[in-house]
Amino acid sequence: MKRLILGVVIFVLIGGFFWQQNNFEIAVNVTGIIGGGGILIGGFLKTGFINSSVPVLGNLAIIKLDEEIDLSNTVLLVALPNLIGSLLLYFIN
Repeated sequence: MKRLILGVVIFVLIGGFFWQQNNFEIAVNVTGIIGGGGILIGGFLKTGFINSSVPVLGNLAIIKLDEEIDLSNTVLLVALPNLIGSLLLYFIN
């Protein structure tokens, strides 16, 4: 829950900063990059973008690190509110 709230706080801070400058296009771009990049990084950390029949080459250290500190879920939960907020800002403006 803390990770999701952190993502919302990041979105609100970025949105508020660019709202003061009256430039929503940059807010959409920045939060979209955070959201899209976070989804991609979280997917690679979970090795969700590879075929299950393919052996994992060199990713055993990453998988072990992910199991210890739960990094992929953290990245995904911080990125998700930014991606959703970016899409909302895009369709509102």
